[in-house]
Amino acid sequence: MSIVICDDHEMFLAALVDALVDRGHEVVAATSDPGGLPDLVERHRPDLVLLDVNLVDACGLEVAGAVRERCRDVPVVLLTASTEARVRHAYDTRAVAGLVSKSSGIRALDAAIIAALGGERVLVGWPAGPRTPTDASPLSSLTEREREVLLLMVNGVSTVAMAQRLGVSVNTVRTHVRNVLRKLGVRHRTKAAHAALELGLAAAG
Repeated sequence: MSIVICDDHEMFLAALVDALVDRGHEVVAATSDPGGLPDLVERHRPDLVLLDVNLVDACGLEVAGAVRERCRDVPVVLLTASTEARVRHAYDTRAVAGLVSKSSGIRALDAAIIAALGGERVLVGWPAGPRTPTDASPLSSLTEREREVLLLMVNGVSTVAMAQRLGVSVNTVRTHVRNVLRKLGVRHRTKAAHAALELGLAAAG
């Protein structure tokens, strides 16, 4: 069973691909370019498409519609942290095969993919809400600012851009990043993004 994935946050995309491959899924293509997704799907004819809703340069719902027009037999499952009524409407009207909240974590996504590949309609973690980490989760050791920095890391935001967005110095951001990596027990930002996905921390976009 093959999957094509589209998410324009490249670090999150890389972490998602790694996580799904680790769980035995065949990811035949992954792209951060929503405009090229319909052609990619038509070329590979996958069994399933995973598509982020909140794309920077395009509307995920419109991209899903374009995929459906070209490859009506390929189900599209939307990944989203959005609670917009139109997103739920796309599911209710069967324009898409499923909605999976990004706060649900990789285990829930894995189960949703298996169900969707089996022809089921999936609705996981809807409406999307903030996930409260358990005491056993490494996320519980992060401060609110560190969690904010982690979300920015998952979304591929640079250190300088983080500093501008958070209104702090670059050195302060670097300190937060070091603390996040240490608390998650990883050495690199990509590994931190992977860990955040595993633990169910939603990407901001």
